[in-house]
Amino acid sequence: MVKVPDSITLEQLCDKAAEALVRAGLDRRIDIYREVEVDDPAVRLMLGRAHRLRVRVRITATSLLFEGNADQSASIEGGTVGTGDDGTVVGTIGPVTKQR
Repeated sequence: MVKVPDSITLEQLCDKAAEALVRAGLDRRIDIYREVEVDDPAVRLMLGRAHRLRVRVRITATSLLFEGNADQSASIEGGTVGTGDDGTVVGTIGPVTKQR
Protein backbone atom coordinates (compact mmCIF):
# COMPACT_ATOMS: atom_id res chain seq x y z
CA MET A 1 0.00 0.00 0.00
CA VAL A 2 1.26 3.46 -0.94
CA LYS A 3 0.30 6.80 0.55
CA VAL A 4 -1.08 9.31 -1.95
CA PRO A 5 -0.16 12.93 -1.16
CA ASP A 6 -2.95 15.48 -0.71
CA SER A 7 -1.36 17.81 -3.26
CA ILE A 8 -1.43 15.36 -6.21
CA THR A 9 -3.20 16.53 -9.35
CA LEU A 10 -5.59 14.38 -11.34
CA GLU A 11 -3.10 14.27 -14.22
CA GLN A 12 -0.30 13.05 -11.93
CA LEU A 13 -2.61 10.48 -10.35
CA CYS A 14 -3.65 9.13 -13.75
CA ASP A 15 -0.04 8.96 -14.98
CA LYS A 16 1.14 7.09 -11.89
CA ALA A 17 -1.88 4.78 -11.94
CA ALA A 18 -1.33 3.96 -15.62
CA GLU A 19 2.34 3.12 -15.01
CA ALA A 20 1.44 0.90 -12.05
CA LEU A 21 -1.36 -0.90 -13.89
CA VAL A 22 0.80 -1.57 -16.94
CA ARG A 23 3.48 -3.11 -14.71
CA ALA A 24 1.02 -5.11 -12.57
CA GLY A 25 -1.40 -6.10 -15.33
CA LEU A 26 -4.50 -4.45 -16.74
CA ASP A 27 -6.76 -6.95 -14.98
CA ARG A 28 -5.87 -5.25 -11.66
CA ARG A 29 -7.36 -2.15 -10.10
CA ILE A 30 -6.18 0.55 -7.72
CA ASP A 31 -8.33 1.55 -4.75
CA ILE A 32 -7.58 4.81 -2.96
CA TYR A 33 -9.30 5.46 0.36
CA ARG A 34 -9.49 8.86 1.99
CA GLU A 35 -11.29 9.79 5.19
CA VAL A 36 -13.02 13.14 4.89
CA GLU A 37 -14.73 15.19 7.57
CA VAL A 38 -17.96 16.82 6.38
CA ASP A 39 -19.26 19.72 8.43
CA ASP A 40 -22.88 19.89 7.26
CA PRO A 41 -25.22 21.96 9.46
CA ALA A 42 -28.00 19.33 9.29
CA VAL A 43 -25.63 16.50 10.29
CA ARG A 44 -24.12 18.65 13.06
CA LEU A 45 -27.63 19.33 14.39
CA MET A 46 -28.51 15.60 14.42
CA LEU A 47 -25.17 14.22 15.66
CA GLY A 48 -23.77 17.17 17.53
CA ARG A 49 -20.49 16.86 15.60
CA ALA A 50 -19.10 16.75 12.07
CA HIS A 51 -19.59 13.58 10.05
CA ARG A 52 -16.62 11.50 8.85
CA LEU A 53 -16.84 9.67 5.54
CA ARG A 54 -14.52 7.18 3.90
CA VAL A 55 -14.34 7.92 0.18
CA ARG A 56 -13.04 5.29 -2.22
CA VAL A 57 -11.65 6.10 -5.65
CA ARG A 58 -11.39 2.99 -7.83
CA ILE A 59 -9.03 3.19 -10.82
CA THR A 60 -9.11 0.61 -13.59
CA ALA A 61 -7.55 0.69 -17.05
CA THR A 62 -8.41 -0.55 -20.50
CA SER A 63 -5.80 -0.83 -23.21
CA LEU A 64 -6.36 1.33 -26.27
CA LEU A 65 -3.67 -0.50 -28.23
CA PHE A 66 -6.11 -2.03 -30.69
CA GLU A 67 -8.73 0.72 -30.58
CA GLY A 68 -9.13 3.11 -33.44
CA ASN A 69 -11.38 4.39 -36.14
CA ALA A 70 -12.18 1.75 -38.78
CA ASP A 71 -11.98 4.41 -41.52
CA GLN A 72 -8.38 5.30 -40.66
CA SER A 73 -5.37 3.23 -41.62
CA ALA A 74 -3.23 1.93 -38.78
CA SER A 75 0.53 1.93 -39.21
CA ILE A 76 2.31 -1.41 -38.72
CA GLU A 77 6.10 -1.05 -38.94
CA GLY A 78 6.13 0.97 -42.10
CA GLY A 79 3.05 -0.72 -43.58
CA THR A 80 -0.63 0.06 -43.43
CA VAL A 81 -3.91 -1.74 -42.92
CA GLY A 82 -6.82 -0.71 -45.11
CA THR A 83 -9.56 -2.10 -47.31
CA GLY A 84 -9.10 -3.23 -50.90
CA ASP A 85 -11.34 -2.37 -53.84
CA ASP A 86 -13.46 -5.50 -53.24
CA GLY A 87 -13.90 -4.73 -49.52
CA THR A 88 -11.31 -7.26 -48.27
CA VAL A 89 -8.82 -6.23 -45.65
CA VAL A 90 -5.37 -5.71 -47.10
CA GLY A 91 -2.38 -5.23 -44.85
CA THR A 92 1.23 -4.60 -45.65
CA ILE A 93 3.73 -5.97 -43.18
CA GLY A 94 6.70 -4.26 -44.75
CA PRO A 95 7.28 -1.85 -47.59
CA VAL A 96 6.92 -4.59 -50.23
CA THR A 97 5.03 -7.53 -48.66
CA LYS A 98 1.23 -7.68 -48.97
CA GLN A 99 -1.08 -10.02 -47.13
CA ARG A 100 -4.75 -10.81 -47.79
